Amino acid sequence: MYKDTISIITEKLKKDFPDHSFHWFQAGSEEIATKVNAEIIATGKTKADVLISSDRFWYEEMASNGKLLSYKAQNSEKIPNTLKHPQAFYATVSIPVMVMTYNGEVFNEKTRPKTFKEMAEGKWKNQFTTGSPLASGTNFTTVAMLVDRYGWDYVKALRNNDTISQGGNSAVLRRVQSKERSVGWVLLENLLRFQDKDKRLKLVLPDDGVVIQSNVMALVKKDGDQKLAKSFADWMLKTEGQEAMLQAYMYAPTLPNRAPKGAPPLQKLLDRSFPWTREFIQKTVSKREEIKERFAKIMFE
Repeated sequence: MYKDTISIITEKLKKDFPDHSFHWFQAGSEEIATKVNAEIIATGKTKADVLISSDRFWYEEMASNGKLLSYKAQNSEKIPNTLKHPQAFYATVSIPVMVMTYNGEVFNEKTRPKTFKEMAEGKWKNQFTTGSPLASGTNFTTVAMLVDRYGWDYVKALRNNDTISQGGNSAVLRRVQSKERSVGWVLLENLLRFQDKDKRLKLVLPDDGVVIQSNVMALVKKDGDQKLAKSFADWMLKTEGQEAMLQAYMYAPTLPNRAPKGAPPLQKLLDRSFPWTREFIQKTVSKREEIKERFAKIMFE
């Protein structure tokens, strides 16, 4: 979650949990996974009671390794089945969406890109940028989805087009704004934060589908009843926690009829999204490191 989102949540928690203090470690998905994995290797456990980040495939590994607590938080039944673990080891607490953007000073409604797929075409050489799947969970998910549909030749074509795949979503927006690359894929929430600040940044909902992301929440399995952790998980899926997700320009899965400011209805995106299936999840978990290594070899060597 973003730092400003944590600030919003912390203030709300003070009101609803006046006798407790909540301590946060805020970082990108890959950094969180690295920290937790290192703690488990060193001590057999992690300091965290609750985990929230966007690398769903890591949570699948944690569940398989017996590190997560199965818990059906209140309101979790409202979350689409495709966005939670079938044995309740995690659930989606907010829904980021990978879309595309372009600089309106360079392209217009007629000349703009229409699909993710077409970014492999030669006409987009020196025009396209993405975040790095080596550092960002949402960018990894996007690469995994696109490779699953279009194959590795798609990534090779992006490389031949001199696509820049570095940093996170903020770096992508900076490159589009500066016209270093005038088209990029980016999280909708990052784009919405600029809707009243930079009118040059235009939204594209790709015709071949948006990539629905899963900002996952899970409880770490520990001794005792973990009553407070469970209460926190319940709170995050109730109105207060979900309203904080909307304020952060992400969709709130237990409030499906609400959308962040400036965003289309969630159902419209779900109807035109790359599908989440157990087969895709399991295949990607088994090839997670292979996907990263192959992407790095193609794009950076």
